Amino acid sequence: MYSRTFLALSLALLGGLTSCDDNSDIKPTPILSATDLLMAKSWKMTAVTEKEGSEPAKDIYTDEPACLRDNVYQFQADGVFMMDEGTTRCDQAHPQTRTGTWAQSNSGTMLTATINLSTQPGVEASMEMRGTIESVSATRLVLVDKEATAGVATETRMTFTAQ
Repeated sequence: MYSRTFLALSLALLGGLTSCDDNSDIKPTPILSATDLLMAKSWKMTAVTEKEGSEPAKDIYTDEPACLRDNVYQFQADGVFMMDEGTTRCDQAHPQTRTGTWAQSNSGTMLTATINLSTQPGVEASMEMRGTIESVSATRLVLVDKEATAGVATETRMTFTAQ
């Protein structure tokens, strides 16, 4: 009995002597919230698929014009959403960058971003990006938007890569 107690005490003391010292330069990696991750980088859409009903998902990203595929989006503080047209602009008369708004809802799982595209007074045209945040990391964002029209469910999955 004495030898077991002595062995347990010796192991406990040995563990205490070999534990991390106070001079360690290793710092724990902070855990970032979805909001922090969204605002940390600019984002470029790199894939979009659409699935209607029980049909297989279709790639609709490659059908988009190059002037839309190179756009870069940024989620900024205070709900400011920016879109940069990238190197290929769809219309040279339109500004290189546009601003709008973004917000998260449903405990941070839903994302909605809107930008007014109209350059003429009285004409309304906007772009809305929305969906459930399926995943977000320092390098990738996936949004999934589900809608039902005339009893047919459509799921759009948008993948963005951090820039």
